[in-house]
Amino acid sequence: MFNLQQANLQDLEALIQLRLELLREAGDIKGDSDTTNLAEATRKYIGEKMPSGEFLAWVAEVDCQIVATSGLVFFQRPLHNSNLSGLEAYIMNVYTIPMWRGHGITTALLKEIICFVRETEAKCLRLHSTEI
Repeated sequence: MFNLQQANLQDLEALIQLRLELLREAGDIKGDSDTTNLAEATRKYIGEKMPSGEFLAWVAEVDCQIVATSGLVFFQRPLHNSNLSGLEAYIMNVYTIPMWRGHGITTALLKEIICFVRETEAKCLRLHSTEI
């Protein structure tokens, strides 16, 4: 029904559009606000951070169309006994277009990311959710 894969820069425009839709639904973009600057800043961020591995994303495709995405970033925290590497992961930008919600796509994306993070030194995985 859907295919999951790690995103690459060929997916850049779809990642930008899905992020803008997420922000619109979350109320961070009001009405007909001009999103040109935000889209360009997002394009620059992903264009720089994805090749370096500082930002990773996964996408779900149906009939060659990206219908959902989820991002992942790593960050360092001060070390403590339960995390001697200090490395933590943060899941962000989880979004599925409305007509594909309820099909298990987000669950599958999250499982994919959790499996990926388990293979790293990160000992903590965080996710902040919104109402949408």
